[in-house]
Amino acid sequence: RGQMLLARDPLGIKPLCYAIQGGLFAAASESVALVNLGFNADSVTSLEPGTAIAIDGENISIERFADSPRQAHCFFEWIYFANVASTLDDRSVYMSRTALGEKMARLELESKQIPMDEDTIVVPVPDTSKAAADSMAFRLGIPCREGLIRNRYSGRTFIEGSSDRGKKAQTKYTPLREVLMGKRVFLVEDSIVRSTTMKVLLNRIRELGGAKEIHVRVACPPIVAPCFYGIDMSTVDELFAPKFLQGRELTDDIQQQMAKKLGADSLRYLPVESIARA
Repeated sequence: RGQMLLARDPLGIKPLCYAIQGGLFAAASESVALVNLGFNADSVTSLEPGTAIAIDGENISIERFADSPRQAHCFFEWIYFANVASTLDDRSVYMSRTALGEKMARLELESKQIPMDEDTIVVPVPDTSKAAADSMAFRLGIPCREGLIRNRYSGRTFIEGSSDRGKKAQTKYTPLREVLMGKRVFLVEDSIVRSTTMKVLLNRIRELGGAKEIHVRVACPPIVAPCFYGIDMSTVDELFAPKFLQGRELTDDIQQQMAKKLGADSLRYLPVESIARA
């Protein structure tokens, strides 16, 4: 019965959802939390940027405190942080990630560089890449296989301290030799930040999995600058992509240099435009 104020920043970088049903009110950063609490999905609404929910006793009001001339939603929510079952700003996270996979498949079909035969499979890096990998494989007409099993007791190495990342990356995923042996693998990942996990993973897929080729496909553009909105990307020096780009546009030659550094046969990022359309 006290006073409370919940606000969303004018740019809408971080999502905020709320629900009112049967005299109950709840708010969360993602819709899935409210649905799992028992709120009807139709009662869940995204708070618009630059507005606030004011609660004073039993009275609830929504007030605008700032204009919102443009929106700049954090794309990392869409490709990585958000639960795949969530809806952000009235858009499905799952459907957005599915669209990313379709765009990756379109790039492969246009390039015609890698044969789509019985030896070629798509393998997602669990779990956030699965929706994109499934739709990519479907569009390419090749199988999507779970060639990597995630250790459920391992946290997200992206937000681990730097001293622990390398060690934890070695035990985070177990390659399935029965799936990967002798295969040409499209390895689908949501992003490459520092490349610590990817380098370890590629080595394990070759050594333990026995894959004959690994072609890394990233469902977002290169990350070229730190984030100052609470994500652990401290400095440019920590990031993988800037060392190769140095202010230049991403080209096939630069992506091949990146692939060599990682230990992959090839590497392809999605362009910024694809993220916006998805």
